[in-house]
Formats: sequence, C-alpha cells, structure tokens
Amino acid sequence: MSILNKLKPVSGIFFPSACIVCGKATANAEICPQCVHEFNVIKAPFCIKCGKPFTSDTGISHICYDCIKDKNKFVMSRAAFEYNGAAAKLIQRFKFGDRVNLSSFFSDELIKLYKTHFSAEGINAILPVPLSIRRLKHRSYNQTQLLAAVLSKKLSLPIYSQVLEKVKETPPQSRLSAEKRHENVKDAYRVTDRVSLKGKRVLLIDDVITTGATVNACTGVLRHAGIKQVYVMAIAMRV
Repeated sequence: MSILNKLKPVSGIFFPSACIVCGKATANAEICPQCVHEFNVIKAPFCIKCGKPFTSDTGISHICYDCIKDKNKFVMSRAAFEYNGAAAKLIQRFKFGDRVNLSSFFSDELIKLYKTHFSAEGINAILPVPLSIRRLKHRSYNQTQLLAAVLSKKLSLPIYSQVLEKVKETPPQSRLSAEKRHENVKDAYRVTDRVSLKGKRVLLIDDVITTGATVNACTGVLRHAGIKQVYVMAIAMRV
C-alpha cells in the first residue's frame, strides 16, 4: 500500500472532498452515503436480451414481450443504472453541464458491466453513438465518445469513432413521445466505412436507453453495412 493510500483516511478528515452529485462534503468517497442510495442499480430479473428490468423483483430473468416480437435488433443491451434519482442528475450534468470529468466515474461503472455481461462475447470494436455536427459544435463534445475512448483504453479494444455518422438533425428524443421517437431517428444515421468492421462484433456505447429507438436505428444501419453483431451498453436505462 502506498503512503498516499495509507494517509487517505486521515486526510479525508481534514480535507473532505465534495460529493459529485450534491456537492456536500464527504470523506474518502466520490459520492456521499445519501446520494449512493439514490442510485438504482439494474438487477435481475431483467430481459435477457434488452436488459430492461421487470416490474416484479422476484422470479428469473427471461425474454420480454418486445424482444419476443423482435423489436430490438441488437444481440444484447445492458445498462448500469435506472434513469432516475442521482444517476439522472449526474448524467444531465455530464451531457449538458460540461462535466467531462464524470467520464471517469461512468466508465468505471461500464467496465464492471462489460466484465459481467460482454467479456465472453468476442467483441472486436467499440463505437460511440454519434451526435449531429450541429449539436456537436453547440456542445463541444460528445459524451459517448468520451466514454468510448476510456473504455477502449482500459479494455484494449479499438475505437471506431468515424464509422457511424449522424446525418439528420433531429429534435432531442427526450422531448418526444415514445411513438414519435422511432420516426424521429429514421434515416438519421449512416455508415461511412463498410470495410473496417465488416463481419465483426461491435459494442455500441450510449448514455441513456429510453425506448431503444436510437440504438436500434444505429444497429439497423450497422447490420445493413455488413457488421456481424451489434451489442449495446449504456450508463442508464429508463424503466
């Protein structure tokens, strides 16, 4: 154990850090105990394909109705948290509040998720869900690109940031009804390189999965371009 680690419990008393969610002083932790309880980790039982948790917290994981109907075109998707409470607050700051430093915290959670659900799937590459050029200029960064870059480095997987492109400016999905979200992203994405990833298994990174419209639109064009299998991983899922 390093001297720094030995001193950390003591230094936390005299120099408390701030909770990354609420900002209150907290010793030796990124998140205070109160905010920790607001993070709802997705646990079984959930759909074995899309990862959405079931209403009942008893029973075993199985395939949901939407996946039986083949609504979701990816092989499997998983998210770390339910999109509510502290997780929702933190993701909003990450996306819209220039809190790019949160990519480290979120990527650590995604690595845990990857090791549990994706490590045996033979993933060949990581792809971030892209932003339109206009939105990228307005925001100055793509939060999924930041996550994908950290994951690429820590998991030793290549990242292909230019393969998938958003070509249609669309209203934010959060402002639309569930019915309109699928129409909103129709023909919004295209693959710019059909050679690099043909026949491979790719992991698509998003921040929040709501209805699945965005990741399914991306999956559709990737599969059409010859990519063998598409897996999806996100920070949170709306349930």
